[in-house]
Amino acid sequence: MRTSESQEESTQKAVLGFLKRKGLADAKTIAQFCGLTAMAVGRHLLKLRAEGLIETTLRRYSGGRPAAVYSLTEKGDNQFPREYACLANELLSNLVQLEGTDKVSKLFRKRRRAIEALFEPRVEGKTFEQRVQVAADILTECGYMADAERVDDGVFLLTEHNCAIRDVAKCFPVACEEELVLIRDLVDGEASRVSHLLAGDCHCSYRIAPKAGGKRTAGSRKSKGRKGKN
Repeated sequence: MRTSESQEESTQKAVLGFLKRKGLADAKTIAQFCGLTAMAVGRHLLKLRAEGLIETTLRRYSGGRPAAVYSLTEKGDNQFPREYACLANELLSNLVQLEGTDKVSKLFRKRRRAIEALFEPRVEGKTFEQRVQVAADILTECGYMADAERVDDGVFLLTEHNCAIRDVAKCFPVACEEELVLIRDLVDGEASRVSHLLAGDCHCSYRIAPKAGGKRTAGSRKSKGRKGKN
């Protein structure tokens, strides 16, 4: 069973690699490349299409009927290696050499404020519990696979099952500091880190609670009021 699954995965990777190089190809051409029958390669193409990795379009060739051709989707293209983290770390390291560590901190702070400004309308006017859930949704959209669960009366545990900027955060921990502030501002409450991926834990999680010393009112603070506080 494992051998069969391994061969299937290998074939599908080969198909993706072929389409990455060629851009477009019909089933017959892909089958010839893989050394398979049209029926056999068709099964792989159906699976890749169901997973959203490839798509089909009709292309008309001269003197013939339109034929289906296959190409990578954005999701399929993302299966191939990217060096964004290495580039980001290189650029940030150069910035430290040129301008100092404070400039990098300001850069991450500016990024966090931009994210807050973008998503503030999503949380504005919400109750505390709603803000916590929306914050988890926003983090998920940003690649963190986040969820939130109630662990006590008015207290939640927000967990990020993936770190979208892990390789950058390893070199520049200020990214994690600004992330904590971002969560605190999105929920408009207290947020403290419970577990930390970079400390050896399997994920990052945060204890979220209403502000101490008073009840939170929906939409009580706008992003403009935060400026200069962090």
